[in-house]
Amino acid sequence: MPTPANTPATTTGGREIQNPQLFDTLTERQAMPQTVAAFAGFAKGQRLIIEKVGVLARIRLLVKVTFTPKEEEKAEVRPGFPWKLIKEIALQANGVTGIIDCNALVLEQRRRRVYRNPVSAILKTPKQATKLKKEAITTEFVVEIPVAHDMLSLIGALLAQNEETTLSVLINWASEAEVFGGADGVEKVEGEVLWGTTVFSIGSTVVGKQEVTVLPDLSAFHGIVQSETQLNATGQRNAELIRTAGQLLCYTATVFNKANGAAVLSPAEWTSFKIEYGGNKDPLNWTPAAQLLEENADDYDGALNVEGVSFLAVDNERDNPSRDMIIPESLTELRAVLGIPAGFKPEEAQILTSQETLYPAV
Repeated sequence: MPTPANTPATTTGGREIQNPQLFDTLTERQAMPQTVAAFAGFAKGQRLIIEKVGVLARIRLLVKVTFTPKEEEKAEVRPGFPWKLIKEIALQANGVTGIIDCNALVLEQRRRRVYRNPVSAILKTPKQATKLKKEAITTEFVVEIPVAHDMLSLIGALLAQNEETTLSVLINWASEAEVFGGADGVEKVEGEVLWGTTVFSIGSTVVGKQEVTVLPDLSAFHGIVQSETQLNATGQRNAELIRTAGQLLCYTATVFNKANGAAVLSPAEWTSFKIEYGGNKDPLNWTPAAQLLEENADDYDGALNVEGVSFLAVDNERDNPSRDMIIPESLTELRAVLGIPAGFKPEEAQILTSQETLYPAV
C-alpha cells in the first residue's frame, strides 16, 4: 500500500538511536486501560483517541452490546456476527487513514490465523441461523488491532509519544440490516467499548557524554487493508491485488452472497483458487480450492471460520518468509482468481479480500 500522506512520526525530534537490542533492555511493557466509550449506534461512527505515551504495539477492544428483538423468533444474526457489527476499523494518524483499514471480521480472521484458532474466554453470541427470542440478548467479543506485526520484534509499532502526531481508531458501525436478518429487527440497543493498549516505554542512554533516546526499529509500517469486488457471474473471476511497495505477508479471500452478506459461498465449493501475475503466470494454484482449505486447517489447527464466514489464506510468512515473500509492486497484473462453481447464483454477491503487508515507513 502507498505510504499515507500524513504518516505517524518515526522520530522524537531530538537526539535518538534506533537500536532494538538496547531498547529491549531499557523499556518497560505496559498494559494501559483507556476511557470506556459508549456504543454510538447502528450506521454511526466514533473515534477513540490514543494517548501520546511510549511506543504503541497493540490495541484491544472489548465490545459489549445488548439488544431485544422486536418480535418472537423472527430476527436472526447474519454470518460473521458479532464481528460483523463493526463495518470498518481504521488506524489513523492526524485524522488520515492508511495503515490499517478493514472490518472486524478481517481482524478476527487474522487473530485466529496467528494464534492458531484460539478459544475465546469471553465470547457471547447467538447461534447462526437461529430465530431469536424476544428477550434482552447480550453479545460480547474482542477485536485485536495488531499495530506491530508481532510482540517480539515490534516491527510495525508506532511512536505515540510525539506532539506532532495524534493517533486514533475510527470505528464505523454496521447498519441494523447488515447485522440482522428476518423480520422487524431489534430495539433497546445499547453497549460500550472497553479498550486498552499495549505500549512500551521509551528509555535513554548516554552516547559520547550526551543523553540520547533509544527506540526500537521503526523502519516499517504493518498494514492490513481489505477490498471488495463485485461478483456477477460464475467461472474464473478476478480480484485485483493492491500493488504495494512492501512485503505481502498474507492474502485472504471469502465470498458473500445476497443482500447484506446473508449467505457465504464455502471455499470447499470453489473449483480453484490462484494467485496470478503477468497475464498468465500462476505459480500458486490450488485446484480445487479445497486443497488450500485443508492446508489452512493443518496450519491453523482448523479452518479459518469466523461464525459462519470461511476464509482462504495464502500465508507467505508461515514457513519461510524470506523465501516465499511476494513484493506486489514488482509484479504486473497481480490478482487472485477464484473458480466460482456453475451452480452458484450470485445475488448482490461480492468477493472480500484482505492484504497484510510490511512496507517502508518513508
